Amino acid sequence: MRSALLLIPVLAACGDDGESVPTGDHFRYVVADLAIATNSTTARETGLDLDGDNSIDNQLGQVFGTLDGLGLGVGGTAREALRGGGVIMLADLQTVGFDEAGVAGFTTFLGANPDPAPCLDPNDPATCGQHLHGNARFTVEPGSTSALGVAPIRGGDFLASLDLLPVELVIDELPIRLDLRHARVHLRSIAADRITAVFAGGITKTDVQDAVVPAAHAQIERIVRTECGQTGPDAQAPCGCIAGSRAALLQRNFDANDDCAITLAEVASDSVVTALTAPDIVIRGERFLSFGVGVTLVPADFDPGAP
Repeated sequence: MRSALLLIPVLAACGDDGESVPTGDHFRYVVADLAIATNSTTARETGLDLDGDNSIDNQLGQVFGTLDGLGLGVGGTAREALRGGGVIMLADLQTVGFDEAGVAGFTTFLGANPDPAPCLDPNDPATCGQHLHGNARFTVEPGSTSALGVAPIRGGDFLASLDLLPVELVIDELPIRLDLRHARVHLRSIAADRITAVFAGGITKTDVQDAVVPAAHAQIERIVRTECGQTGPDAQAPCGCIAGSRAALLQRNFDANDDCAITLAEVASDSVVTALTAPDIVIRGERFLSFGVGVTLVPADFDPGAP
């Protein structure tokens, strides 16, 4: 009898063509926190198996973990942008229950126009995050809707595949959009007021070249430009970078002609950068750079269908 009862939600969610479709109420959320890898351990915790080989894929997370060890952490910058409203990611969960559901649906969006405003005082980061308390309203950015992920919820756990999942990150100062291909979403501890999750997927070579590497270059160039040019016994020739500093390390590794300026070409052609950002997974015959990020979702109000 219990087995028969468990089939009822699944059968009820099947359309005339026999395909499973989500049912239930829509619960809407905003990403209130990001967890970006700071080492190999957290890279595994914020990744998922994307290519079906039973191992966690998160190569770009590994890169971010390496950068964090060099004083170039991405996580802090991304969280600051999130709290300041520079990055807004929204989600919609359709389900008949948070613990068990035969067929649930999950969609993400990029957002804008938070109400209330993110910061009480835009000049004081400590006052930011006002739109992340579970009672804010947003608009949806056109063209930012993910594919629909469909899967059951079992014991408050949901794991679904999505062909496309746009995310936003900040590596230097401006947000970059990354379209995760052949993505997966893993929701844990699902509740109306809070969900913890991992978003993961593959990044195309074009997005690596046009988004990831330029953002990394902007950060590297800014650090060398602002932290070198020093004088005194600890300043190293030719650029006046303090011995042992992150700026000195970056200048030594990327400034190939020692002109004290790091160009995009120098970063893009660096053998280490090329190796670290090379595709590491193959899905349906295509090669991708894997990436995953941990998120925390809290309630939000938005209209996915509004122009």
